[in-house]
Amino acid sequence: MLKVVCLGAGRLAHQLMPALEEAGCHIVQVYNRSSFAAQELADKLKSTTFTADINQVLPDADLYFLTVSDDAIKPVAAELKNLISADAIGVHCSGSLSLDVLPFKRKAGFYPLQSFSANHEVSWRWIPLIITAPDEDIWQLLDAIAGQLSSSVYRMTDEQKSVLHVAAVFANNFSNHMLTLAENICKEHGLPFEILKPLILETFSKAILSGPRDSQTGPAVRRDQKTIEKHLYLLADHPQLTAIYKAITNSIVENS
Repeated sequence: MLKVVCLGAGRLAHQLMPALEEAGCHIVQVYNRSSFAAQELADKLKSTTFTADINQVLPDADLYFLTVSDDAIKPVAAELKNLISADAIGVHCSGSLSLDVLPFKRKAGFYPLQSFSANHEVSWRWIPLIITAPDEDIWQLLDAIAGQLSSSVYRMTDEQKSVLHVAAVFANNFSNHMLTLAENICKEHGLPFEILKPLILETFSKAILSGPRDSQTGPAVRRDQKTIEKHLYLLADHPQLTAIYKAITNSIVENS
C-alpha cells in the first residue's frame, strides 16, 4: 500500500485525501501550519497522524502531495526537500505552475480540473485528472491511482496544462463572475435572481450538448444594435458594467 503525506489541509485536501484512501493509498500524515486544520483533516482519514511542524513530517512516505496554495508550493517544497527520502515523489496539484517549482529529483503534477468549495462534495468519477510526469514509472504509478478515481485521465506537458488552465478560468471563473454581475443587477432593481435560473441551466446544457459556438444567442450575435444601445443606456450609471458589456458584445460579434 502506497504511503502518502499530505501537505496542506484546505478544500482540495479535504476531498482528495479521502478519495486517495478509497483508491487504496494510506494517508499516513497531514501537515498544516494550523494544528487545528491538520487534525480536522486527519480525523476524516484512517490511521492518520498530523503535525503543524514541517520538521516532523514523516521521511519515509512514497508520495508527498502538496495541496497548499500556489504561492506556498515552492517555499514548502524547499523546506521539505531535505527532510524526505531522495526516492520519494513530490507532487503538486496546481493547474498553473510547472514542475520547475519542485526541487525534488522525482516529481509530478496531479491537477484535478474542477472547482472545489467547502461543504460541496464532488464526484471524482467525472473529474478530469491531468498528470504531468517526466519519468515513465511515475506516470504509470499516478495513472494507476488516478484511474481508480476518475474515468478521465490525461498526461500533459507543463505547457499544455497551463493553456488548459487559462481555458478553465474562462469557462469557470469568468462565467461565474458574469452570473454574479447578473445577480447584482437583479438585486439593484428588486428583481429575483431565481427567475434567471432556468435560463442559466438551459445555457450551460446547450453549451455542453451542442457546443458553445452553435448555442450562442442574444442581441450581439443577431447584430441587434437597437437592443444593444438600450442595454447600454440602462447601464449608463455603471461604467464598469458598461465596459464589460461592450467588450463581451464586441467579442461575440468578432467570433460569430
